[in-house]
Amino acid sequence: MRRTALWLTALAAALVFALPGAAEAQNTRSWVSGTGNDAQPCSRTQPCLTFGGAFAKTNAGGEINCLDSADFGVVSITRAVTIDCTGVEAAVEGVNVNAGATDVVTLRGLDFDGQGISANGAVFLNGAALHIENCVFRDYNGASEGFGIAFTPNASAELFVSDTVLTHNGSAFDGGAVLVRAQVGDVTKAIFNRVDAQDNFFGFKAQGTGSSGAVINMTIRDSVSAGNRSNGIVGTTSAGGAAIVMMIDRSTSSHNAAGFGVIADGPETTIRIGNMSIAGNINGVGVSNGGVLQSYGTNQINGNSSDGIASLTPIGLH
Repeated sequence: MRRTALWLTALAAALVFALPGAAEAQNTRSWVSGTGNDAQPCSRTQPCLTFGGAFAKTNAGGEINCLDSADFGVVSITRAVTIDCTGVEAAVEGVNVNAGATDVVTLRGLDFDGQGISANGAVFLNGAALHIENCVFRDYNGASEGFGIAFTPNASAELFVSDTVLTHNGSAFDGGAVLVRAQVGDVTKAIFNRVDAQDNFFGFKAQGTGSSGAVINMTIRDSVSAGNRSNGIVGTTSAGGAAIVMMIDRSTSSHNAAGFGVIADGPETTIRIGNMSIAGNINGVGVSNGGVLQSYGTNQINGNSSDGIASLTPIGLH
């Protein structure tokens, strides 16, 4: 009940501060606390209660920090900001980024908890770039989809995720840890370093269907996709859809219950793999509908019900 009340308080704060005549942002650095109050100035000695309340009082390019461990609700971000709660178990139910074309947003040290009722954790619609560092995303499975991270920009943008864990996201039929999309004619770039996707529906998913002229460039490195209910790592698009170019290096996709460890689906999809461990899946690797899966010949693909190595196209080391 307290978490629901905090969610409603945060939403109300966001709406109030968005109204004409609301208090203008003024802090370079703002603070939140579980004992704070959004009517306060969000200083270290008089902190706010929610991220929504603190954001309303933080200047563009400013920073929000946490004084203690609490649930700080939801927040809609419309300008450049950093939310950094490193060293504090700071919970957040959701972050929606709909910022300006040159705005960069950083989320660091946050515990995203959908509680089984929220649809998505971090949603990116507009902005230049989103950085997610040292975060946890769990239990976003309250909708037909449900992703820990849904990076679906309306213009060209970049996503950087590092040292992050995503678990138990997605419904029984869709959703998962990470979704990356691109709109018609745009270029979306996504880089994942040391990211673990465990016990989701999908692990990592790049979706380009219907986005003509778009490009999704995606790199996964030193990461794990394991124990998911469907594909561990998938790039899927349609004829005339976005071109998906994915590089996977020094990573593992294992023990995914259905689908593939890695699959390239659609004629505009090319996935390149090197130094990967792919084991314990129903299908190790595969291609469908004209997709291309290229291997540098440095992978360990064994112990799957079907390894699928015949689907690999050799590519030389350079």
